[in-house]
Amino acid sequence: MKKIILVCTGMPVSGKTSHTDLIEKRLGIPYVETGHFVYKAVEEANLPPTPENIKSVVAQHKKSSDAYFTEKAIEHMEQLESPVVFITGIKAISELETLHKHYGRENVITFAFHASVNTRYNRLFKEDRVSASEERGDKRTEDIALQDFSNFKARDDKELGYGTGDVIASADYIVNTEDKIWPYHDMSFSTREFEEIVIRLAGHAFEGPIYIENS
Repeated sequence: MKKIILVCTGMPVSGKTSHTDLIEKRLGIPYVETGHFVYKAVEEANLPPTPENIKSVVAQHKKSSDAYFTEKAIEHMEQLESPVVFITGIKAISELETLHKHYGRENVITFAFHASVNTRYNRLFKEDRVSASEERGDKRTEDIALQDFSNFKARDDKELGYGTGDVIASADYIVNTEDKIWPYHDMSFSTREFEEIVIRLAGHAFEGPIYIENS
């Protein structure tokens, strides 16, 4: 049986990593980021991971294949024993189509995490976000830069330029992660909703029953 691939996409700070981390811990579904293979390529080129070097290395590898880093992620996922895998960092339709081609369209399910610009930006200043990003030095440095709204807007534009908007538009499911003001629920609600969908779609791939943890 082919693996079931759960693609998690969304604009920056939309909640995809937070939600996926929780479900990874609850259900034991491994979590793969294509960005890991980008940084690995930069390291293999003996270059410091500056924005300029990352851009240069990505451009170089994409000459051989537009979905180069997705292909690297597939190689890694094929080594995992789990029948279900989360993947983030899919930014273009060509990358999504690469997953479809390898695993079959019916085995690739895309979740788009959605929140308003103001909600996403304000999350950068929340204590839980600061604490989580401090555990990863590179992430904290990025978050500090994004606290300048002009940098935040530029990052959004960059993601849309890659094609992230097209991936979001083609999603099989939308996970609304908007804050409490509207539509009056918080992360515990959207996490439970996400978990219920994952279990419904992929629960059959696991041995024995799995249960939703009470929040």
